[in-house]
Amino acid sequence: MKKIILLIALLVSITQLSGQEIELLTTYSGSSYNKFQNNIGYGFGYNHFIKSKNKFGFIVQHSFCNSNYSEIYGSSEDGISTYIKKVDPKNQRITIKVNYAFKVVSNPKSSLFIGPEIGINYFIISEQIHRLENENISARDYQSEYSKNNKIGFGFLIEFELKEIISKRISISLSVHPEITSFEKFKLDGGYNPYFIRWLNFNFGIKYNLKKD
Repeated sequence: MKKIILLIALLVSITQLSGQEIELLTTYSGSSYNKFQNNIGYGFGYNHFIKSKNKFGFIVQHSFCNSNYSEIYGSSEDGISTYIKKVDPKNQRITIKVNYAFKVVSNPKSSLFIGPEIGINYFIISEQIHRLENENISARDYQSEYSKNNKIGFGFLIEFELKEIISKRISISLSVHPEITSFEKFKLDGGYNPYFIRWLNFNFGIKYNLKKD
């Protein structure tokens, strides 16, 4: 968290800024990990334009995954027993990102931006689990709760913006954010958590230009 804040302060201090805007976001994302397979959420952003062309952005997002899933796996103890887990998740992801986007297409009423981004992720796991053992002969219910903090993510953004919606200061945007984040530490024995998670994030934003005419 402190590293991201220092990076923002450094970039803002060394660039010549000619405009700025705030943004409200709705988000949807899918991932390669079943604990976060379908996520919806919200966020807000703040952008500084550099010489009215490229931009430096800061985004905070909060998303939720409530999609039920199941897991089937064999016992590591006897090699015979089969376990089935039916999971009701209430998992959350909080992300803080910075990005630098290049304006590759510029028209009077629309723009296209492409650029890299980096972020810090906080994962909150809260799941109600119903586990069936030995072909449904025995079962038990339990709650699983833990968190994963300060997980680095790398990706890039592709953003299409329509300008001057309703008024000159308001615009809308659609963006795609492929990304990979760290999750579990390397060289841990046991467990089924992945070291990395792949994401495909979609954002719809409403922007308000703070620059004075």
